[in-house]
Amino acid sequence: MVDIRAFPYLCFVRFDLVEKEFDRPFNIHYDDHIQELADRAGYSTAWRTQEFRGGPFHDSEGVMEQEYQQIYAIDDPGLFKSFPQEPAPPVTEKEPWRRDIRNWGRVFYRVLSLMEKDPRAGRYWARCESNYRGTAAEETQFQSKGAQHIKHVLELPGVHRAWQLQHEPHSAQIGPDPIGKYMTLYEVDAPENIFDPSLGQDRIPLKAGQEFAGRHFARLLLKAEPRR
Repeated sequence: MVDIRAFPYLCFVRFDLVEKEFDRPFNIHYDDHIQELADRAGYSTAWRTQEFRGGPFHDSEGVMEQEYQQIYAIDDPGLFKSFPQEPAPPVTEKEPWRRDIRNWGRVFYRVLSLMEKDPRAGRYWARCESNYRGTAAEETQFQSKGAQHIKHVLELPGVHRAWQLQHEPHSAQIGPDPIGKYMTLYEVDAPENIFDPSLGQDRIPLKAGQEFAGRHFARLLLKAEPRR
């Protein structure tokens, strides 16, 4: 499990691969890329995910996000200094998939809590976004209730770990702020472990006065641990 005292932030780098002609070399490149970053100073574990697009599970809600996401546990958002070039540089034959990447985004979250039930890896990530409007004291209480809530969710079968996140504005962000100031992130065996599609609701709903902002499910493609 990531030491959130040493690595208190998650960075989400997001984009779409518009055409799938070069999907395989694209995925090979980014599998290598997140391992390269995971091995650098200031970085810890890194992950790659792919959003659900159709298929048998249709219970994502809210504003659609980019299809591919690279997520990095980091010690400082200032590690990210590069930005997309405008106009983009010419695409070479060695990296043809760069032709089809669009809709870049980068956003940072502070990790408020991280809890793990067991060391097993899940196959999917579920991201639940929300906002809270109240006094500073009420918001602190909301965060406390959120931490207690993920403890209860972890008791469900097939739920392995959970993060409680708060958006961290930073000059290295690319694109707009996320729809939700808060995100709860779950690593699960299947989306149905936390969401009941027959009822259209979470199996253990959070009731802390929050405003629902979105629910998204993604396939976990790769987890890269630092090799140092």
